[in-house]
Amino acid sequence: MFRQLARLLIPPPPPPPAGAAQAAAETVLSIHPIQLSRALEEVWAARNPSLQLLTPAGLEIPSPAFPQVAPAFPQVALEADSGIAAIIPPANLPPNVPSYPPTIWDHLMYAYMIENTRAFEIFRRVLEEYAYGERLSVASADGLRWLRTTEQLFYRDSPPFQVYSLSSWVRPDMRAVRRNAYYRMFGVDLNHGTDDNRPYPYPRAAAANVEFVSVFEGLLREVWRAIENIRNSAGPNQTDISTIANLATALYDMLRVRRQDNRGNLGRDELFHVATMSWFHLTLSYDTPIVVDLKAEATSPAERLQKVGERVGLPAHSRADAYFHLAESMSPLLREIEIGTFNTVAGAPGLYSTAPFLEWIQETITHWSIATGRDVKSAKVSVAPPTPKPSGNGRVGVTRDTIST
Repeated sequence: MFRQLARLLIPPPPPPPAGAAQAAAETVLSIHPIQLSRALEEVWAARNPSLQLLTPAGLEIPSPAFPQVAPAFPQVALEADSGIAAIIPPANLPPNVPSYPPTIWDHLMYAYMIENTRAFEIFRRVLEEYAYGERLSVASADGLRWLRTTEQLFYRDSPPFQVYSLSSWVRPDMRAVRRNAYYRMFGVDLNHGTDDNRPYPYPRAAAANVEFVSVFEGLLREVWRAIENIRNSAGPNQTDISTIANLATALYDMLRVRRQDNRGNLGRDELFHVATMSWFHLTLSYDTPIVVDLKAEATSPAERLQKVGERVGLPAHSRADAYFHLAESMSPLLREIEIGTFNTVAGAPGLYSTAPFLEWIQETITHWSIATGRDVKSAKVSVAPPTPKPSGNGRVGVTRDTIST
């Protein structure tokens, strides 16, 4: 979410001039937390797909001057606020019918992948070190702004009446709230537990997409086989378009069931979980002020996170680089899958022959194999049951050395 906000501040046309992307990121990171809260409210209020017409002038991003807040701060936009019509033509905004998944923020898978890097826990330690002592030295003025905003938005109980106020007496632990959402949508847990390596407790829903990973890996294998066949100039073409379409449809059905079609189940959760992780991703995307304060300058988000983790005694995941890549490629890919782009024999070839889908899935195939240790470029091997051997009395039986334990 905050990465999208930064992109809105980059002057067109792409690619941005040198330094413009980092300047836009630092602008977003320096905005007052009240103003960032307002931005989240407006995004939620106008989550119709037509929001892609949004411009920085349309989405009210007040001046990042700190600590001053715009004196005539507008009233928070509600879903029925007619002010949204000034951004989106009324004909393109069906009343009270937002479409899911929205396009203005990333898919929940993005948050899952970024959190697997341990960025959230590492920056929690950064905040603790600055709050309780001077071991990390004194932060710069911009670094102090970042520390204040980060603590107020992501490491405390959210203020009431905000769209991102997910924690309460009913669900007091935001980390457990996120894990519950990941399990419901993808049937998976994070790759780490508590700081002392115990399993992290969270409520597991009875209804969850526990088959997601196996079906998704099946899709990756079939698409990779199709990509290889396109490259072959001779020999049989083993591309199975129907299987690709069926697997894409199975994923579509899983995700839409959790969404409850357009009723927005998990919508607010997704918005804030994605916003939380995009804040840390944006922070690590460049040598931003807090990264410089932590002496963690590097050339990639994963390297910066590794250095920050070393400073606070909590190592980043060894495959953090793969998780960062997966976050960026899987988010738009799952958006397309969730709107049914590849559900038919006519649409399925787009996955392995059309940009940008081809780039997204190739990136996903490569880094999924690195992150999981399972090579989805190789064909899935099925082990046939052993052939029964005749026993000494002529009857068919199975000897003990053929039984798998």
